[in-house]
Amino acid sequence: MTVDVQDSAGYHHGLALFLYAVVIERMKKMNIEINGVTLQVDFMDADFMEVFEPAIFTMREGINASKTMQGMVAAKYKAMNQTIETFFNTAFGEGTADSIFQGSKNVMVHLEAVAKIEEAQRAEKKQFNDFSNKYTQRQNSFQSMQGHQKKQRNQPNRT
Repeated sequence: MTVDVQDSAGYHHGLALFLYAVVIERMKKMNIEINGVTLQVDFMDADFMEVFEPAIFTMREGINASKTMQGMVAAKYKAMNQTIETFFNTAFGEGTADSIFQGSKNVMVHLEAVAKIEEAQRAEKKQFNDFSNKYTQRQNSFQSMQGHQKKQRNQPNRT
């Protein structure tokens, strides 16, 4: 068998361009714009998730606690806003909440900002699950193929 070096070089060049495009596309997805502020996120990065996960769990608990507070609605809204602002400052750095909310006390503005983060996280998780499912399906298919081949080898010849 002969291998055409130019075909091989062309293949590798095409593969490199494809991988470059994938990386560029991946980088675009790591930017989330909220109220004119661009946040860089990477839900597949262990270091990022080490900070993000506890912050979002604490925020969710705080929001749920705010909903059940006794008293005036204004106090509930302020508690929710404070919880959300603390989340953004913890997950994305001190001052992030000030940049995003610019003094707004509107609870819906705060909740919509959280919704954008959670929507992006769900999309990344879906992409991860789709990719990992393809891999495990291929692995399972390969393993079942190997098992089938072993069964064929172990059967006696009936000639």
